[in-house]
Amino acid sequence: MLSGAFLCEKCENVLASPANMMRDVLHRGQVFRITVLSRLRKLLILENSGRPPTLVDVAKLAGVSRATASRALAGYGRISKDTVELVQQAAARLGYRPNEVARAMRAGTTKTIGLVIISDFTNAFFDRATKAIIDAAKKAGYQTVVSHTDENIENEKQAIKTLIEKRVDGLILVPSSDVDHEHLNRKNLGSTPLVLIDRKLSGLPFASITTGDYEGAIEAVEYAHNQGHTDMGFIVAVPQLAGSTQVKPRIPISTVEDRTSGFEKAIKRLKIKSTMLFCEDSQEGAEAAVEKMLQSSSRPSILFTSNNDMLLAVLRVAGGLGLKIGSDLSVISFDDSPWAAAMSPAITVIARPVDELGRKTVDLLMQEIGSAPRGESLVLPTTLIIRDSVSDLTETLSTAKT
Repeated sequence: MLSGAFLCEKCENVLASPANMMRDVLHRGQVFRITVLSRLRKLLILENSGRPPTLVDVAKLAGVSRATASRALAGYGRISKDTVELVQQAAARLGYRPNEVARAMRAGTTKTIGLVIISDFTNAFFDRATKAIIDAAKKAGYQTVVSHTDENIENEKQAIKTLIEKRVDGLILVPSSDVDHEHLNRKNLGSTPLVLIDRKLSGLPFASITTGDYEGAIEAVEYAHNQGHTDMGFIVAVPQLAGSTQVKPRIPISTVEDRTSGFEKAIKRLKIKSTMLFCEDSQEGAEAAVEKMLQSSSRPSILFTSNNDMLLAVLRVAGGLGLKIGSDLSVISFDDSPWAAAMSPAITVIARPVDELGRKTVDLLMQEIGSAPRGESLVLPTTLIIRDSVSDLTETLSTAKT
């Protein structure tokens, strides 16, 4: 080997002198300056163009291929740490945001689900159900997009259409009506899995999960009867109903139908007196219906309510009339809530397992997403939680007989 010569980096069998190495270093510096200036020009051109940056722009600024930039930002593939940092810095400098829809199309999943629910968070039951669904979905690695319909079928159709366009991996739906559901078909839904919650729609092949409200109503009536109550009233909220009526209307919600049918079944079997009053699902409508029943000459000794909103109407009207709950008037309501338990007297309720309902709905949807749709239906039992709002009339009846 010649004295003062070194092995060239570019070619192992070529020797370079110190002078040649110095020229090479100067050449590299010039190339580096040119590269930096070139990238700065590209950056200035992009910033002045007014268009959003693309992955190609990120790749050019980082000095890598588009494929390398894509892998670096996605976090996969065999790429050096320095290259990843270079690409990330270029993306940050440009303000680049990946196209999630395009990425989802390539990956085949958005890791999101859609929840179409009839009520907002002012409804205690659906508030808890929504939270349970969101928490369970998050645990499964999914984000939840929530849409409220206010029990309006057109809002429901639009919400479903929008969520499918966003390519959610699956849908959870509280139907606005058990009658109008022609839009729930594979032509509109495509391959998007659908699970119905708190509603049953006959004749449709979708998975569903509900609660045993029919059996819950029967159990509550039997309990009240065992407490000596032989004259019972039931205040039932019916969506889209104007005013109130004692004539049973067509009920568009399966859960409400189950509650009224269970009540009727138990009343008929026990052969006791009863009054059912169907009213519009609003505070004003409920209070008017309750006042009508409580001011009747044949006031029932106990009132059942179809939900917590109806229960609140009973408590307000009874208080205004000077009636004490648990003594002058007994009450049993569908659905539990923290305030129902905290009241004095605490309210006896037919509790539906809302947290379990939310969790199992997500479990059911995950099964539908991960395999061919099976259309499985689940019914969760209710629980009669006995508190202090039902008076025991058996002692009064025994005393009267003696």
